[in-house]
Amino acid sequence: MDHPGVPNAQLVKENTRSAQIYKKSVAEQNSVHLAWDILMSEKFSALRACIYQTESELRRFRQLVVNTVMATDIVDKELQALRKARWEEAFSNVESATTETPTDEDVVSEDRKATI
Repeated sequence: MDHPGVPNAQLVKENTRSAQIYKKSVAEQNSVHLAWDILMSEKFSALRACIYQTESELRRFRQLVVNTVMATDIVDKELQALRKARWEEAFSNVESATTETPTDEDVVSEDRKATI
């Protein structure tokens, strides 16, 4: 959304308004900001009601949106390291199935597989 079609490094080099605000992952952060503002407008209240009903669900949904969009910044070395760490955490130690009810942390860890 609103992607200027040039790499983030170029946006920073040109000192664009977005680069002044976000410093890194400029296009991605700008896209999240714009999309979130649109989603939070009154026009989309019915859609939001379908997506989340609690503050916790809202926070989790925002986290998923941010992680998904930020994963598209394939040049940022810190994000690459984070993705690699998440991949390792998600797939390196395959645990045997248990009959215990999963905790919130288990669910968050499981969901990370989609944002790697």
